[in-house]
Amino acid sequence: MKRKKLLLALAIACVASSSAWSGNPARGRDLYNMHCSACHGPTGEGVARDAPKFKFGERLEKPDFLLMQTVKTGKKGCPPQFGVLKDNDILDILSYVRMLR
Repeated sequence: MKRKKLLLALAIACVASSSAWSGNPARGRDLYNMHCSACHGPTGEGVARDAPKFKFGERLEKPDFLLMQTVKTGKKGCPPQFGVLKDNDILDILSYVRMLR
């Protein structure tokens, strides 16, 4: 029983800490340009007030599941994307913005 709990905990930790390497950055670029570049800038330089500068890695050190929640619920001036972007869409965007550094 302890072994099963340990394996489950390890699996959750791996999923929670994984980065968007499984995302499709080419598709993410297109989605980013449609939904994100107006505030975060075409190259991630953060043109709107308080928008993270992805070009400099701001806030990208967080695990994907936390970043996905932020995208879904919105933050400060960033509108919520729940119902607009699917989880795979968000992972693709995260994969792309991590390449901007």
